[in-house]
Amino acid sequence: MQKRVIRATESGWEGIEVEGYRPGDDAAKTGVSRHTIVGGRKNDASEPGPAMELRYFELQPGAASRLEKHEHEHYVIVRDGDGYAILGDRATEVGAGDVVYVGPLELHQLVNRGDRPFGFFCFVDACRDFSQEPTPDELARLAQSPAGAVAKPFAVPPPRKR
Repeated sequence: MQKRVIRATESGWEGIEVEGYRPGDDAAKTGVSRHTIVGGRKNDASEPGPAMELRYFELQPGAASRLEKHEHEHYVIVRDGDGYAILGDRATEVGAGDVVYVGPLELHQLVNRGDRPFGFFCFVDACRDFSQEPTPDELARLAQSPAGAVAKPFAVPPPRKR
């Protein structure tokens, strides 16, 4: 049964392990930690458990999430710090309380632009597709755009082959 109340602690949430960007990744190497607070990825919507997954990511100074796209939409709510939300070829400064919508197949990345951790919640459907790497054409467009000045295309290794 899913816990109904998950208490915040100084270092995260009670009973929630800190992971790397993806399970098995080393947060110390990428500068990105992840807390899966509610739910988890499901292969089928009929599986028991929450239909949504709530994750919290924390990017250390200079770190970034993976530059990626996927068919599902999701929302990000910034909790702490200062960052850039890269959406397509635009980079927008974001901070605590800001909400970012990422549309289907929209190339996106979050980058810490400050000198302290940049933390954000990410809400996604538990049953969803896997992320896709940008194409060479998308990388070239990004490099020529205003967002190219702050994007970090290779900050996190590409997804593992399934």
